[in-house]
Amino acid sequence: MIRVLIVDDEKLVRQGLITSLPWSEYGMQVVGEAKNGEKAIEYLERQEADLMLTDLAMPVMSGIELMRVVRKRYPRLYIIVLTLHQDFEYIQEALRLGAIDYIAKVELTADRFPEILARIRERIADEENKRRQSGDEAPGDEAPPRAPEGQADAYDRELAEAAEPWRSPDWVGDDERFGLLLDELRAMALPPSRLLPLLRGLTEEWNALYGSLLPEPLEPPASVEGWPEAAERLTRAKAILSRALGSPHYSQEVQEAVRKAVRFIQEQLGGQLYVADIAKRVNMSRSYFSQCFKDLVGRTFNEYVRQARVDKAKEYLVHTNMPIPLVAEKTGYLDGKYFSTVFREQTGELPSAYRKIHRKER
Repeated sequence: MIRVLIVDDEKLVRQGLITSLPWSEYGMQVVGEAKNGEKAIEYLERQEADLMLTDLAMPVMSGIELMRVVRKRYPRLYIIVLTLHQDFEYIQEALRLGAIDYIAKVELTADRFPEILARIRERIADEENKRRQSGDEAPGDEAPPRAPEGQADAYDRELAEAAEPWRSPDWVGDDERFGLLLDELRAMALPPSRLLPLLRGLTEEWNALYGSLLPEPLEPPASVEGWPEAAERLTRAKAILSRALGSPHYSQEVQEAVRKAVRFIQEQLGGQLYVADIAKRVNMSRSYFSQCFKDLVGRTFNEYVRQARVDKAKEYLVHTNMPIPLVAEKTGYLDGKYFSTVFREQTGELPSAYRKIHRKER
């Protein structure tokens, strides 16, 4: 039985999300809980664990700081991190420090639990096989071989370089551009261990940017066997995003301009967004941009911005303890009362009620 230590500032534990998982069905058992990194270290000094599931954002000691300590003291402890999808840089740092996987908090819904636990068990089995192959089967004081610091930094730069061109929307409706990006990525010859975090990180970013336009979120891969599977997943993502974002009666340039506008809106939800400013940013007249945006996105500019802000507010309300006035500010509403009015119009609930109800559900 794999012994599991949960490290979280009590939000997920208090909501019953973690402890309600059917761990035993997958050969695992929660043996301890800690509300921050310092408490986790105190626990490990007294008792043993095989797997640590830790949040990255915690008071007292962050998940990254905790990982640095644990890697030195308990090198055989497996680590999986919990994170919001926008923490991509922190995810890369966690993987560099030895985390075997990460779980986005938006994945923690009842219908995803079996998939999540199966993925955790699969990742541990993979790591155990690697240890057996390297002759590192028995527990000991020495950490399993890891890449030197300079090489690890090079890996980070390699992943950042590979991900960057896929963040721009220009490949979604451009077959030639997409083919070039595939060729460039294949030429990098990334192993599955690098392809997996790359594809999962990009999938989370695409869901964050275009989620309100998709019939359902893109599915992050649980594993990647090699390049053919990675190319197939990218091709499938292109098809889904093209259907959601594209329209054949507009030129490629217009479609690309609207996709860039959508990306900019998502990146600037906390600021003031005006259709005239966005139209100017993508070199289109206000009236033509407004028409194209509505045709391609399926709703008016103001409707899209309003929905995107409410969707972002939902994330903050469910996954953080951020005060509601700050949630309003973070999603572009300087007037808290107006924010509550808009939120209720979109969801049928006031922000405080939404937080209370949906945290219990999750």
